Amino acid sequence: MIKVPAEYMNEAVINAFNAPVYALHKTDSTMRDARLLAECGVPDGTVVRSDFQTAGRGRIDGRIWESAAGKDLLCTVILRRRPVPGFTLRVGLAVARTFDLFLPDGIGTAIKWPNDVLVSGKKLAGILCENSGSTLYVGTGFNIGSTSFPACLADKAGSLALIAEQSGVSLPGVQNMLEAYLAQLKEVLELERWHKEVGLKLYRKGESIVFLPGDPGCTAPVQGTIEGLGESGELLFRDAETGQLHRFFSGEFPFGYGDTSASS
Repeated sequence: MIKVPAEYMNEAVINAFNAPVYALHKTDSTMRDARLLAECGVPDGTVVRSDFQTAGRGRIDGRIWESAAGKDLLCTVILRRRPVPGFTLRVGLAVARTFDLFLPDGIGTAIKWPNDVLVSGKKLAGILCENSGSTLYVGTGFNIGSTSFPACLADKAGSLALIAEQSGVSLPGVQNMLEAYLAQLKEVLELERWHKEVGLKLYRKGESIVFLPGDPGCTAPVQGTIEGLGESGELLFRDAETGQLHRFFSGEFPFGYGDTSASS
């Protein structure tokens, strides 16, 4: 018998995985909550979300996810399965598809390798995937209703609310967004052609940029062109100086990377 702590409220949310959705008013991290719930034996597709996080974190150590209380979707999905190649990018595609459902005509999402979803160069969502053997934890933060951000993020972050202010489209509620996301996530995880669809949305593909590799033994900034994705979701990057095609499995773009003079 599954026994979940009383503070986790079971929400009446349509979950495409046919699993519970638990909610908290406030937590330090839904990723931590997901690990606790997994230990309780909850099934594949179980979700935990919170109105506010005090210690939400990003993929890179030291980075946090900041969000206004009750305005955005902060959640972690528990998947009882092992990771497959390109898993984080598949999640990114599900997130991008979800935003596309609510964006006005003529505005579409882009996937910034390896784990961000953007609109017009502004970050609308971040993704953090972790695993412990046979269980995956898919953490995602969706900027829905926030209209202001800390000074350090003001020129990098965006939201559906800010887009709606200019376009007049209706703003979805957190529950609407979550239900749409879960449906997209389930579909994308079963999608054979995910690789091609992500490639079509790949941010700055074909443009000259600066990249900071994170692979062992290769950490110096490289200037070149994004050519696409490898079969495992690795970034295919053509070195402008040598012409060599690199396959990067980790790394990031420094802010302002669209300008080839950008540096770390």
